[in-house]
Amino acid sequence: MVLLLATTACERPTPPTSAEAEASYNLTTYLEQQIERLQAEQPMVLKSVTTEGTPTETIETAAVDWKDELAVFEQADLNRPALEEYYTKQEQVLGNGSIIVEYNRVEDAEPLVHYLRLELSPDRKLKQLNALLQDQNVLFYSRRNVQLSADPASGNISGYRVEGVQKLVLSDSLHYRVDANL
Repeated sequence: MVLLLATTACERPTPPTSAEAEASYNLTTYLEQQIERLQAEQPMVLKSVTTEGTPTETIETAAVDWKDELAVFEQADLNRPALEEYYTKQEQVLGNGSIIVEYNRVEDAEPLVHYLRLELSPDRKLKQLNALLQDQNVLFYSRRNVQLSADPASGNISGYRVEGVQKLVLSDSLHYRVDANL
């Protein structure tokens, strides 16, 4: 019985849930639904890739690994209680009924996502996502500005952009940009 009391005394209390926390936009669920839809529909995608010092390569294809292609956007999902302490959240309703939700990292915090801005339709369908992702350690540096656009009526992805720089220790920086339109 003493062991049971000692075990329960060491447990962290469950934080209370608030209506605001429950109303957070679940980006991971949205992306999973979009990946499933895109894999089924296999839409044509016009994709351009630009890297520093090389001409832009543009292809049109329906053969896209959507899970891999949209993984960078899943990294921007902040709908996890463990991340709440790293961000301030502001929500604003625009005159047209759209909702802007902005997350900014708190000073001295070093999470992967430094900034996330979601624009949602009045019925909370994603219209636009903008985020800044930055990762750094002794061997590697990466900074990416990501943008995802969706059709305001359906909420389905219509295009995206990833613009970034990455650098490995003892090598030059690589600047790149990927644009895709569905």
